[in-house]
Amino acid sequence: MPFTPAQLAAQMQNPHPFPPPNLATWSASTLANQAPMLAAYFAYWDGVQNWITLNGGNGAPFGWDNLIGLEKNGQQVVLLGPQQTAPFNDAFNDVRTHRGSPGFRLFQASQAAERLIRFLPNL
Repeated sequence: MPFTPAQLAAQMQNPHPFPPPNLATWSASTLANQAPMLAAYFAYWDGVQNWITLNGGNGAPFGWDNLIGLEKNGQQVVLLGPQQTAPFNDAFNDVRTHRGSPGFRLFQASQAAERLIRFLPNL
């Protein structure tokens, strides 16, 4: 069963059955104080990924280059250019790439999620 941009945004804002994200706190974090928050963020992020897979995704990592399951008006979403690919890249592909690295920046990852949530209604 596919999901719409609005459903993805809602899931990213309140990922049932997972605890609601603390995007505002995570966005205000710094490299110096992010360590205690990383586990909760990654649980949130993994929960969103799992929801995508369970709701129409193909099990492969979701991101700008794999939007399987994301449909608008019954049609698979196709991103047109960097203005549309960038929010997905920042919120999914970049997080996956930098996850676990010593330079991972929680504030950037959570700000990217917030930007994508605001962007999704414009697809």
